[in-house]
Amino acid sequence: MTDWEMTFQQLLDKEVDEVQVPREDFLNVRTILIEKGWLLQVVGEAKHGGITIYRRHPVAPTS
Repeated sequence: MTDWEMTFQQLLDKEVDEVQVPREDFLNVRTILIEKGWLLQVVGEAKHGGITIYRRHPVAPTS
């Protein structure tokens, strides 16, 4: 499991409230979210400077 996978698993397990992803890691993170089926369980918010902040989707489907 990669660091990003572990980080997002912590987000989904409610161990952290948000994950900040820098611009240079965005495509890798998006690929992981798609492959793991987590894309619909999180909401990404683009910020100035290319940072994306992910939070749990408030009404995410359970897996």
